[in-house]
Amino acid sequence: MPGNKVIVDSDALIGLLNETDQLHKRCIAIFSFLNENNLETIAPYAIVLEAATALARDKTIKRPDLAHKLLQDYVSIEDKPNYDPNVSYLVAKLYNPSTSKKNTPFDHFVLAIAKKNNIAYVFSFDSFYKKNGLNLAEELIK
Repeated sequence: MPGNKVIVDSDALIGLLNETDQLHKRCIAIFSFLNENNLETIAPYAIVLEAATALARDKTIKRPDLAHKLLQDYVSIEDKPNYDPNVSYLVAKLYNPSTSKKNTPFDHFVLAIAKKNNIAYVFSFDSFYKKNGLNLAEELIK
């Protein structure tokens, strides 16, 4: 397997925490595989905040309790990042204002972190990442 790091996007964080999420079972299987194979997962704080915001505010999720759990859990695992988080210039370069509304600046932030740090895999289900040269973590278990 190339590299030992996998960057985590908010859809995976939400799927891991929210048992009613349609991706929950897949997220659990992927996360278990990553742990069993000693692959380091990187969840940048900005993405944790994005996921917590969606958990708290999304009209279909409505789970501020899970947002709180995510924020609390992150405090217990937060450490100095084992990657270079300085990507503001790259995000600005990659982000195209005429891109689909679905592809947010957060998506470009994850992409920039991955590119700058030579991370080949993203724990996400968003085809945006495949279109931009990353591999989805789920492909590792197929």
